[in-house]
Amino acid sequence: MDYNEFQAIMLENSYQQSKAVEVYLNKASYYTRLIKRIVENTADKQPIVKVKMEKFIKMYNDKRIEAVWDAISVAELEKLQEWKFIEDGEEFILQLQIKYQGKLKEATEFEKKQVELATLYEQAYKRGKLHD
Repeated sequence: MDYNEFQAIMLENSYQQSKAVEVYLNKASYYTRLIKRIVENTADKQPIVKVKMEKFIKMYNDKRIEAVWDAISVAELEKLQEWKFIEDGEEFILQLQIKYQGKLKEATEFEKKQVELATLYEQAYKRGKLHD
């Protein structure tokens, strides 16, 4: 899957490219850079070396594609729940605190998982920005 295919899926489904989606796109970009380095570093090597490196290129490309699909899955989930994990996470948590009068332990398991995901995506996004 390339970027144009990704964009087409996002557009077709009216998905938004949120910060949580960017977490996975950054991961996909990382694998793309690894593949590029392998190709560059084996360009002048023996054919046997190139053949051995094909295994790694395929593995990283599979991981890249998986990360892009994960990005699409997050965009789909955000559309279904009608809020974005990172951009709207604090507001969601505030609404839960109001709903449960500050007793978040009373939240449903699903709501707790949403809070957990929002927190994890926020951390991953911040970590990714530190490495840029």
